Amino acid sequence: MREQPKGDALLACARQVLREEILPTLAADRKHALLMVMNALSIAERQLQYGDGPEAEELAALRNLLDDSRVDAAEGARRLSRLLREGKGDPGQPAREALFGHLRRVGLQRLRESNPKALPK
Repeated sequence: MREQPKGDALLACARQVLREEILPTLAADRKHALLMVMNALSIAERQLQYGDGPEAEELAALRNLLDDSRVDAAEGARRLSRLLREGKGDPGQPAREALFGHLRRVGLQRLRESNPKALPK
């Protein structure tokens, strides 16, 4: 068992200190860099909260979609891209709904981690 607080709580604490104590003291031309660091901390915090589940689910769905239980994530993404370039996701194609359903699910999860404010309400 890990010590408390866990990684996501530590990142939240670090962001709070940066936002409340460091950011106000910086010159305007340096604030952008700190805001970028704080955003990266937020993404890392959300990824820790979600754990490895979303990646495992994405890989399982990709393997199912490609009918290949051995493909890794990188090769699966390349093959999915190839299918889309070949027109398998075009209107009227039998695989269209499955392909775009997968892309929607993956895209929404990535938004949950990287920019949850952009999610539709």
